[in-house]
Amino acid sequence: MLPALCIALATQLATDGVIRVDGVLPEALAADVRGVALAAVVSNAPRQEVPLSLKNAAVASAAAAVATSRVGRALEDMCGDAPLFDLCSVISAPGAPAQPLHSDLGFAGDAAAPLYTCFVALQETPFELGPTEFCVGSHVDADAHSALREGAPSREAIPAPLPVGAAVLFDARIAHRGGANRSTRHRAFLSLTFANPRGSAPVIVPASGDVLVSEGGAEADGGGAWTLRELREA
Repeated sequence: MLPALCIALATQLATDGVIRVDGVLPEALAADVRGVALAAVVSNAPRQEVPLSLKNAAVASAAAAVATSRVGRALEDMCGDAPLFDLCSVISAPGAPAQPLHSDLGFAGDAAAPLYTCFVALQETPFELGPTEFCVGSHVDADAHSALREGAPSREAIPAPLPVGAAVLFDARIAHRGGANRSTRHRAFLSLTFANPRGSAPVIVPASGDVLVSEGGAEADGGGAWTLRELREA
């Protein structure tokens, strides 16, 4: 049986569409993954998604830490042994403007989310670095999705500043955006997206302004898909 706290987090995730969990990665490991991600950035791109490989020891260790954390346990309560759909680092450069509010998936009355995404802060992410902002509860609000498509969001976007190693886990249908990076540093998140076997097939809606968007189907070294359980065992 899952610990009561993980069940409570899963309940909050279903209600709000997003939860925060501190202490998912130790600072040293977060710094190692940040170094891997920043080594692959493209210059002059305000925002980009850099694909990561589980063949890298730091990345594999970080993915295992996410899977064994309360994030992974809450996700397991929602989805069972969910397969890894995408693995990348989401990066904004100094001076990057705020994104338009968007949803990675549309909402069509689905009872269960097709995808869940976990962002882990690879450095402290205060307001000046442009933390992700979420419209709480919009993941299952058809009117909010309709307003979003018309360019007139009906819910307030609430920023989620994070300490290094903390994570937000969110339903991919929730309206959100990356905030403006007003600092002199890159803001980098480790991003793991898991498919929900209990949900419908996902239809991705790309965010405007992103480059190097990594596509679904992160694969193991032997060609098979990793699941939460396999990430923990690895």
